[in-house]
This record gives sequence, structure tokens and C-alpha cells, in this order.
Amino acid sequence: MVLSCAVLAGCGAEGVVSPTPNAIVGKAPAAPSFPIVPAFKLKGDATAGAAVFKGSGCESCHTLAAAHATGTVGPNLDQLKPDYRAVTAQVTNGGAAMPSFKSSLSTQKIADVAAYVVKSTGGTVP
Repeated sequence: MVLSCAVLAGCGAEGVVSPTPNAIVGKAPAAPSFPIVPAFKLKGDATAGAAVFKGSGCESCHTLAAAHATGTVGPNLDQLKPDYRAVTAQVTNGGAAMPSFKSSLSTQKIADVAAYVVKSTGGTVP
């Protein structure tokens, strides 16, 4: 009986801690902004984009489950879940270790591969 009273006495609200929010001094970092490229203005065909993804060597650098791709040089697209604007811009202009494909892929093929990546990673294709 004495033990149960001691245990119940310890159940008060004393010592309860609330989380303290982190304060940001200055401006919060902005999400990366991607330029609007000509392919962004087109409607991509995800089915056609699957062939573009495989035929252009994307699987050698990127992981994308839908394509059975396990590359590790570029970002894991399944985890990144890029939007249509980001994919069209990156494929067109390149960036970091990724080359530009604007001279080797048509604007429509860039739109198609973007639609494929976005659809495959759970995004909404415009």
C-alpha cells in the first residue's frame, strides 16, 4: 500500500517539459528554384518517358524503382520525388555532376522523361 501511494505521488505534472521551437535568425533557407525551360511548357508522356530514361543512360546514375535502376552517382529519385519543373530544368541544363541533355534530347523527350520520373515517384504530372 505504501509503495502504490509513492508511485501515484510521482505522477503529477511537475517536471513535464514542453518542446521549445527553434528560432531562425534572419531568413529561412529557400527551397531551390528551378528555371522554367521549354520542356516545362509541354505535356510529357510518361510511357514514352520510360524508354527515354533507359535509352539515355539515366539508370547508370540514378536510382528509380520503376525503371529497376540502382545508380548511385546522382540522386535517388525515389527519395527525392522531384517535381516536373525540377526534372525538366535538370535534364535540360544539367547541374552538379549531371550533364545537360538539351543537345541530345528533343524538348518533347525531356518533357516525356520528366513525366515518367514524376509519375514513377508519386507526383502529379501536369
